[in-house]
Amino acid sequence: MLTAAMVLTVPAVAAPRSPSGAPPQFTQVIEREVPAIMKEAHIQGAAVGLIVGGKLVYAKGFGFADHAGKVPVTPDTVFVAASLSKPIASWVTMRLAEQGRVQLDASVADVLSPWPLTQNQFDHRLITIRRLLSHTAGTTLGGYQGWLDFKELPSLEESLAGKTNGRGAVELFAPVGVKFQYSGGGYTLMQLAIERTTQRKYSDLARELVFRPLGMKHSSVAMTPEVLAGAAQGHDDEGKPAPARYYAEQAPSTLTTTVRDFARWMIAGMANTAGAHPLTQAQLAKLYTPAELSTPRAPDEAVYGLGHFIERLGDGSTAVGHDGRNQAGFRAKFLMRPQSGDGIVFFSNSRSGLALDRVVCLWGADVAKVEPATTCKK
Repeated sequence: MLTAAMVLTVPAVAAPRSPSGAPPQFTQVIEREVPAIMKEAHIQGAAVGLIVGGKLVYAKGFGFADHAGKVPVTPDTVFVAASLSKPIASWVTMRLAEQGRVQLDASVADVLSPWPLTQNQFDHRLITIRRLLSHTAGTTLGGYQGWLDFKELPSLEESLAGKTNGRGAVELFAPVGVKFQYSGGGYTLMQLAIERTTQRKYSDLARELVFRPLGMKHSSVAMTPEVLAGAAQGHDDEGKPAPARYYAEQAPSTLTTTVRDFARWMIAGMANTAGAHPLTQAQLAKLYTPAELSTPRAPDEAVYGLGHFIERLGDGSTAVGHDGRNQAGFRAKFLMRPQSGDGIVFFSNSRSGLALDRVVCLWGADVAKVEPATTCKK
């Protein structure tokens, strides 16, 4: 049960002042748009963080973290971040690769015997961690349904074989490296390969290699009843309570974090910023480089690196980011420009929180100095 005492109540970060005494101009857009969107879309709660010049200059909670509307959201409210787990997974694998504990371009079949997926005409021996990270391994199953009872969680092997609460098994649908196909199932396969190789729990590796070095004290991928008891509670499209769901598939699905914690991670992924930098700029560049394909991309096809979507803003600058959503009623998204040290992130505890994507779009138009009316939906 979430109570007011279980959510840290911390005032919003004070925005840096310009010579005129005004906060960064985009905070005015956030203050105007977020409450209006939340009211229209029946969003129970949200938290937003804004990074300028490599610093978290604004962090604020809106609405409520609980079903009863008694626990205000703060910048330290823990949210389920769903697929924002994937960029975290890219950091875990890069750190393991740096330490020589995994090989990005070795066949995962070498450590997964017997092979956990049904074999077909496609050569599974060509699947590597790099291909799984970039969604170019030819694997299926975009996302997971989750389970209402923590005790029902399958093993990773059972999940891959089809114990997914109705989502089916992970299969190979195309040759490796031919096309991009978003696949949470591929990340589950990667998690199993990592755990087999290191003989460690993935959640422990994430804590030791990412969260602890960055001081992310309120972040985890170990989705347990204890973790969710202190997190925001989910809501459906109408703003009504949605039950908590649990996921065994940690690499693609189970990040819980806060605006302040996640901003630490974002800043560490930027160039020339203060604080800890577990990955080098050369390693980060690999995450932000589009994956190679053996066939041409379709004009409107998403561009993905390792754990990150990559897009070009209106001024030609490169932005990277990811969105997250799940059946338990959570929505999240971040977008940042690593070279200029700018970024934005939001978390929401309502399925309709997808409407807050507009604020991220407005931010992209603002930093690129382009007219938002033509690119950002109302």
